[in-house]
Amino acid sequence: MLIADWEDANSPPSSILLHAHGQQVQSATHLQQASHQHHPHTGAVMHQWMPPSLGRYKCNIDVAFSNQFQRTCIGVCLQDDSGTFVLAKTLQFNHRYPVAVGEALGLFHALLWLQDMHFDYIDFELDSKVTRDAFHSRHSDVTEFGSIITACREMFSLSFPNSWVEFIRRQANSAAHTLARETASLASPANYYVIPNCIETL
Repeated sequence: MLIADWEDANSPPSSILLHAHGQQVQSATHLQQASHQHHPHTGAVMHQWMPPSLGRYKCNIDVAFSNQFQRTCIGVCLQDDSGTFVLAKTLQFNHRYPVAVGEALGLFHALLWLQDMHFDYIDFELDSKVTRDAFHSRHSDVTEFGSIITACREMFSLSFPNSWVEFIRRQANSAAHTLARETASLASPANYYVIPNCIETL
């Protein structure tokens, strides 16, 4: 299986998984605090990407909207607890969806992709607070956006018992953002097993 092969090749001998829920939450909170650094001169808060806690993955998701090509473009990037690139995915729709619908589709397709490969222990991060809030809400919504969010919740509850979905600032989501923007000019969806050139320096 892809995930088992990858873990065998990349896990250090002393690597252990944190299965205790309390440990995971504590580590994630610590990393979230560490990602908010202050500029030494201005005092302004700077947001940067931080790796997940030991034994977990981080999946960053973003969506770009192309007026020129009338497309909705999704970028997804998966990294491990050392910050090492694992996988990436891009896909596009030949229709410019409303922003909320497009962002919800980004989460849906990230979940679907990683469900198919049997991944878990994932911190899903996206820079759409509307999508994150709707995902954690239990309010009924019969719109297209609401239907996609409901499908996300159902898939998540079935396949990701040890994962969570969180909001992240755009500055800390640059790899997924760059992938999504690059997707507008691509002819077809793509899965990346080596790091794409467009995010190599990120």
